[in-house]
Amino acid sequence: MNNMKTLNRITHRILIGTVLLATLFSCQDVVTYNDGYDDGMNSFGAPDVQGIYSPDDTDLQVPLAKGGFGEMIVLVGENLSNVTKITFNNMEVGLSEVYATSKKACFPLPGDMPEEITNKLYYETERGNTTCEFKLDVPAMEINGLYNEFALPGTSLQIKGKYFELYGFGKNSSSVIKFGDTELEIESVTDQVITAKLPGDIPDNSMIVVEWNGTEGHCSYQLPYRQTDNLVWDLANPSDYGIWGGKDFITDGSNTGDPVALAGSFFRVKGTYKAWSYTGLPSGSIILDEEVAANPSDYLFKFEVNSASDYPFYDITSKTGGYLIKLNGGNYQWKYSLDENMNTFGEWYTVTLELENVATAGLVSGKIALTLAMQPNVEWNVDHSFANIRIEKKIGQ
Repeated sequence: MNNMKTLNRITHRILIGTVLLATLFSCQDVVTYNDGYDDGMNSFGAPDVQGIYSPDDTDLQVPLAKGGFGEMIVLVGENLSNVTKITFNNMEVGLSEVYATSKKACFPLPGDMPEEITNKLYYETERGNTTCEFKLDVPAMEINGLYNEFALPGTSLQIKGKYFELYGFGKNSSSVIKFGDTELEIESVTDQVITAKLPGDIPDNSMIVVEWNGTEGHCSYQLPYRQTDNLVWDLANPSDYGIWGGKDFITDGSNTGDPVALAGSFFRVKGTYKAWSYTGLPSGSIILDEEVAANPSDYLFKFEVNSASDYPFYDITSKTGGYLIKLNGGNYQWKYSLDENMNTFGEWYTVTLELENVATAGLVSGKIALTLAMQPNVEWNVDHSFANIRIEKKIGQ
């Protein structure tokens, strides 16, 4: 019995010793595991951005100098964790979209056009902040002119181009359409068209000004509006302006089916014309200034066209058929396109041509002939109107 008690005491002591040793070793393991451990989330000073990269550049080989709307970027540096604020061009990045450790931060750039492009990236943490240069990679806005330069006062004006929505027209205070000091009401905006309301008292020979903040600062662009001073003819008085042919096509807009007159009389071609038939339209003489004759590349040849809804301007497959412009004895075929029809659906549309291209026989100053004609290469059934033939100097020339 005594031997049994002695054995139990020995066994008990061995078990206690084993537990103590296990506990000791376990505690030593914990201390050793935490000693000097860094989970990569701790920062010890102000952030320091040493490079910006694409998330696809996992080896960090090609630093980025610019980024586009909504693009993901990766900042590499020191002390980047515990972010409190990020802005790019003064537009905030949502912190819920940011993943940051002490050495890397990944987030998307803002997806909207800023009011002001500073090309500055601001990064703030609980321990400080830093600012670095980073360019906004944004396509330059394009302006391609007015759909109808002779739109009547008090009506809507359409501006053609690209990236209007991107630059905040109708939203940003810096993106405006103006006449003098008057800001036009913007009625609608798409990526390629701005529609604005014209004042009822806007005079002829004005300039519509488009203003916006671009990547290189504040920008403006002038668009000529109703340049009546540059008209080569007054079709309401054809005899006074040396018009010798095609007078029967001239109308003041009061005939059945006529489109609305924009600036006095215009001419309308309506009917069915056989293939290769030649029809003389209004033709006569114009007076050309010496400066225009000597520098045709500085000038544009413009007019408005109107096609009734069921009568588009047909595509031209031959180089010898269509509407002809004969300036100073030259021969220029006007066409909208070689491979598609054009239909203005009863609205007036401004056509802009390079004067030097129209003047295929060159130019001289003084009185020269301007002859307009139609010679379709197939049978045409047309209802087309033309107005406001003019020669304008290019803006900035």
